[in-house]
Amino acid sequence: MTRLYYPLARLWPDYLRALLGLLICAGLLLFASPQSVIFVLLAALALLFAWLGANTVWRQQIEIELDSGGITQVSRWHAGWRWVVPWSQITAVSLRYFSTRRDRSEGWLQLTIRGHGGRVRVDSRLTDFPLLVRQAIAAADSCGIPLAESTRINAARLDAPDLRKGAHL
Repeated sequence: MTRLYYPLARLWPDYLRALLGLLICAGLLLFASPQSVIFVLLAALALLFAWLGANTVWRQQIEIELDSGGITQVSRWHAGWRWVVPWSQITAVSLRYFSTRRDRSEGWLQLTIRGHGGRVRVDSRLTDFPLLVRQAIAAADSCGIPLAESTRINAARLDAPDLRKGAHL
């Protein structure tokens, strides 16, 4: 069995952005009139940054377990929380690229594996992400599930030498 997780070294920028955004918005809220539009906008932005922080905490505490039978998403904090997708029961695999630059030179990949009753969604900051992508695509191929051309192109991109180490795109 292989265990994949999100290391803190890859998540700290998200924590920093969430904290700074929340502090700035909350600080500016102290000076805004409660009945103003600015107050509502700052409060909405503060909630957005709080959601980003909570999402990052959630991401850090999950683990993905891979074995020959399938993929399992487990919670480190909630011992009974498990989501299991047997390889034989997957219904769709999608690998999408999200660019952070206009020239598409930087960004991240997001893998979604759908099975009966739910889905597992992870991004390229996960340790051994290329291994998970290869196994998911192999399972989809063996089940006869058609994959989008963009999924195959993005998967081929993972074979680039600089990405074999699990580097963030």
